[in-house]
Amino acid sequence: MALMPQDQNQILTEVPSSLKKLARLIVRGFYSIEHAIVIDMLVSHPCMKEDDLSELLRFERKHLRSIIAQLKTDKFLKVRLRVETMPDGKTSKHNYYFINYKVFVNVVKYKLDHMRRKIEVEERDSTSRASFKCPNCEKSFTDLDVDQLFDCTTGEFRCTYCSSVVEEDSSSLPKKDSRTILARFNEQMQPIFELLQDTDDMRLDQSVLEPEPTTIETIRANMPNRSHGSAVRVDPNQHVWSGQQRTGYQVSRTRCSRFPCRTTNEQL
Repeated sequence: MALMPQDQNQILTEVPSSLKKLARLIVRGFYSIEHAIVIDMLVSHPCMKEDDLSELLRFERKHLRSIIAQLKTDKFLKVRLRVETMPDGKTSKHNYYFINYKVFVNVVKYKLDHMRRKIEVEERDSTSRASFKCPNCEKSFTDLDVDQLFDCTTGEFRCTYCSSVVEEDSSSLPKKDSRTILARFNEQMQPIFELLQDTDDMRLDQSVLEPEPTTIETIRANMPNRSHGSAVRVDPNQHVWSGQQRTGYQVSRTRCSRFPCRTTNEQL
C-alpha cells in the first residue's frame, strides 16, 4: 500500500507564504497603491478594526471606506461586526476586516477564467469578421461566403445582391497580434497560475479563515522602527498601476481592472 504524504491532509493554522504572496500580487496588479497598502496591513495583521486601519494608515475615514467597499465588492475582504463595551459602560459597534483566503482564491480563479474566455471569444470573433465589401451596395461578406461570391465565368468575386465586383475590406482585418493575445495573457499570468496551483491541496484551519482581531497596541509593539505617529505616505507620482488610478497585468488590447476586461493598447 502506497504511503500517503504526511502533509497531504494537514490542516494549516497559519497563512502560507504562497497565499500571502498571491494576495499581494493580485492587489498590486489590479488595484491602486492605496488598496495595496490596506491589503498589506491585513496580510500582516489578519483582522483589524476600521478605526485602527484609519489611524495607522492615516487615511481619511471616507477614503478608507471607499477603498474597503471596492475590495468587499470584489470578495477580497470580509467584515465582522462586533459590539464592544466602552470604559464608561456604553456599547459601540465596530467593523473588523479580514481576508477569507478560501473565498479569495475561488474568486481569483473565477475572474481569471472569465478573462480567458473573453479573450478567446474576441479572437474567435476576429477570425469571422467581414472580409469583403461591395463598393456599390456596401454589403459585407465573410470568408465563408466566398463560394457564393465567386463568378466562374469572369473569375471575379461579385456581390450576390447587385453583382458588382467586391473588394477586400481592409478595415475588418484582424490586428496582427490577434492570434497571440491568449498566449501572452497566459505568459503574463503564469506567476499567478503557479501560486494558485500551490493552493489546490491546502486545508486552512477555521482560525485562519475567521481570524481573531489584532489590537492596535499589538501592532505598534511589533513596529519598533516606527514612531506611533508615523504614517504611511503615498506618493501620487509613483507606481501608477492602472490608467490613472489602477492597473493590471496586461496584454495588448486587454486591460484587467479589478478583473473585468476592457480593451487597450497599453503594455504591461
